Amino acid sequence: MKSWVMRRKTGTLTVDDYALVDVDPPAAPGPGELRVRTRFFALDPYLSRYMKTWQGDTPLWSEGKVNGRTVAEVIESNADGFKPGDTVLVTARWQPENVVKAASAMLIDPEIDPPSLVLGILGASGRTAWVGYELAEPKAGETLLVSAASGPVGSVVGQLAKRHGLKAIGIAGGAEKCAYVESLGFDACLDHRLPDLAGRLASVAPQGVDIVFENVGQTGLDAGLSAINEKGRIMLCGLAQHYNDERPMELHHFRALLYRQVRLQGFRTADYLDLYPKADAELRAGIREGWLQYSEVLIDGLENAAASYLAMLRGEGIGKRLIRLP
Repeated sequence: MKSWVMRRKTGTLTVDDYALVDVDPPAAPGPGELRVRTRFFALDPYLSRYMKTWQGDTPLWSEGKVNGRTVAEVIESNADGFKPGDTVLVTARWQPENVVKAASAMLIDPEIDPPSLVLGILGASGRTAWVGYELAEPKAGETLLVSAASGPVGSVVGQLAKRHGLKAIGIAGGAEKCAYVESLGFDACLDHRLPDLAGRLASVAPQGVDIVFENVGQTGLDAGLSAINEKGRIMLCGLAQHYNDERPMELHHFRALLYRQVRLQGFRTADYLDLYPKADAELRAGIREGWLQYSEVLIDGLENAAASYLAMLRGEGIGKRLIRLP
């Protein structure tokens, strides 16, 4: 059986920092454990920090073993509440089979079809969008700016804003991504690869911006600060531009934080578990009713994981990117 591992790395990640190695198949599950077969795993940007430092949310990272959020099928159970054939959400290694603690596995509602949605819009990505949007205290009639607007978080943020009566402006890289963003109902999308992002933002938001939902880093944040209104709010959700880029962040409009009394708030979705039920209800209703659209890109083959992951960090592709195994 093959499995992905990492070399120890602190700089920019390259494909040479990954290796697909032979490992023994997992043993039979012990008490309170499950043996599971991987169906999908998510290519999540935040994992790059663990890939560089070997310090992650499971002991496996200390050995350079790549792992992340996975949808899997139970093939052998040694725990109450789980049976073969169940579909679960777990954190597991990037390999075809794993043995995991049942206590860390969550049964996936059979009504969620396809189950891979729990890795995106009906999981961490959708909840992150919903929670961050809620924390921004949006009001109808305001203007919201969101970076990485074609991605699994940004696209949901903008659609929530439109649903609740705000003006939504997206930032994305390239004409294809911006066309997709505008097809979701955004009022405008700005290509950050073109010159004078701040100037173009001023032209589509002449009354300024009230909320900046930042997923990327310097490029969108600095443009947002140039247009932020008095007592505007900035939700700092991610820094994808800097996860694999060692250059320092330079903000030319930093003074706006003080002069316009702007609130900048970083947040971790896991700190707001009490909001999950409300978030899940609205996200599922949005899909069911058709006003919430999403893009899910399935990449077949374990061997494609590393290259696909790095492509995602470079900003290639639209929507949530997942590896699918047979």
